[in-house]
Amino acid sequence: MTRTHLSRRTFLQLGAAAAGVAAVSSCSRGLGGSSSSGGEGSSSALEFMFWGEGDQNKKLIEALDVYQKSEGAAKVNPQYSGFSGYYDKLATRVAGGNPPDVFQIHLPYLMEYVKRGAVQPLDQYKDDLGLDSMPDYVSTTIKADGKYYFALLGAATQPAIIVNTTKLKALGLAAPSPDWTLDQYKATMAEVWGKSGHKLAGTADLGGSPIALESFLRGRGKALFGDAGSLGFSQDDMAAWLQLWQDLRGNGAAVPMALTAAATGFQNDPVTVGKAAYTGTATSRGLPSMQSLTKDALSLGTFPSGGAGSQPGTNIIPAGWFAISPKSKNIEGAVSMLKFLTSKPEAANAMGLARGVPIPDDIRATIATSATGLNKLVLENYALVESKGPAALQMYPPGASKLLQTSLPNANQVVGFGKSTVAQAVTKFFADAQAALK
Repeated sequence: MTRTHLSRRTFLQLGAAAAGVAAVSSCSRGLGGSSSSGGEGSSSALEFMFWGEGDQNKKLIEALDVYQKSEGAAKVNPQYSGFSGYYDKLATRVAGGNPPDVFQIHLPYLMEYVKRGAVQPLDQYKDDLGLDSMPDYVSTTIKADGKYYFALLGAATQPAIIVNTTKLKALGLAAPSPDWTLDQYKATMAEVWGKSGHKLAGTADLGGSPIALESFLRGRGKALFGDAGSLGFSQDDMAAWLQLWQDLRGNGAAVPMALTAAATGFQNDPVTVGKAAYTGTATSRGLPSMQSLTKDALSLGTFPSGGAGSQPGTNIIPAGWFAISPKSKNIEGAVSMLKFLTSKPEAANAMGLARGVPIPDDIRATIATSATGLNKLVLENYALVESKGPAALQMYPPGASKLLQTSLPNANQVVGFGKSTVAQAVTKFFADAQAALK
């Protein structure tokens, strides 16, 4: 299975192919580990499998440690890694009949796992998990075929534009307005390249990102998928998208394809390595993690809109979906753990915003009272996007994962490396869609 991160992952990573389970430190409780959070390893402990970048796993482990000290807590055995290879590992375990009790999953895979019977319906636990009280703009992705299936730890703005304000200040440039348009975006990226004497690209290449493409389509009044599960946009839309990034690469406004293809993880993102002033992450929760990798000051922006009358470029999306396996021998314990993580202020305090902005208003308000620095920026960005009326999310149809996480980045790469024209890449992508979305 191929990928891409949503988590704190760059748009590029959201489109690259998986290359094996990311290494974890020898002292951590990684995907192959058996240590129990807060206690000894035990076959009766809940296996909780998840991925994260930067400090996201560390913060979730801290919240699990707090949970372990609560009354009636189930023993938990965290199984975690980086994003790369995570879904290969998960798919192998599910197919082998040995799934973890609880696992993280993201949008392209939701319906696939529901359809294969790998996710426990949660209707009888909807009050415990606050599923009925979710805002409309995220509730569409926790339910399928009339049943609840997924719990949410938090939400985040998406796509998120990360801005290197140190680099902009050195060039005498200011961060853009949150209401900027795609035309202004293109001009801004070219200006960075020009003002830097052709030493600094404007942006990382987001052409292979399904998240960025979805935002672009939203600005055109389109969607990734139609009601019948087919593509919701035309070949002309796809051609415009691929040509946009080819043009940006061509005039230095976006980094060259060789750099994009070689980048893996935030540690190699064009902003982190000093090759671009702007980049994109899957969601705003990536900002603190990326900031930890550079001495330059970073800030948070929004994805450009399609212009007057179009929907905002940045939306609100769950920062991570969490499912319980129907094969779990302790579903009640799994619900107990998820309830604690999703509704208790002490869990939110332990996680901070590493797993997204808390969705319940009261918990979010509690976090906001003490938020400073980057966390304050993330909360302000969230409030800004929420005030503009986020668009309801789509549940992707089965087959979407391969199309979005392999075919889309491949289309962008073959154009970027000069191995295909835009027209040829579009034709191939639509042929892949016909095969994948049966």
